[in-house]
Amino acid sequence: MHIQSNGLTGPAYRSYLVRFWQSNPQGGWRASAQCVQTGNTILFGTLERLLVFLQNELSLRDPYAATEEQTLPAEQA
Repeated sequence: MHIQSNGLTGPAYRSYLVRFWQSNPQGGWRASAQCVQTGNTILFGTLERLLVFLQNELSLRDPYAATEEQTLPAEQA
C-alpha cells in the first residue's frame, strides 16, 4: 500500500495540474487537466466541462456519493 506524505492512501488522493488559455483575445477560455499520478491529460473546450469532470472525479471516489456520473470525453482545443 502506497501512503502519501499527507497520510492518505492512493485512491483517496488525486492531483491535477490545470491549465487555462484563450485561442484569441475574444475567444472563450479552454482548459486542460493533467493527472499528476498517471500523466494523462484531458482537454476541455469550456470551463464548465472541466468543472463537471472534476466533480465526477470526486464523486467516483466518494463511497457515500448517491450517484456516479460518467466523465465527459476529451475535447480537442
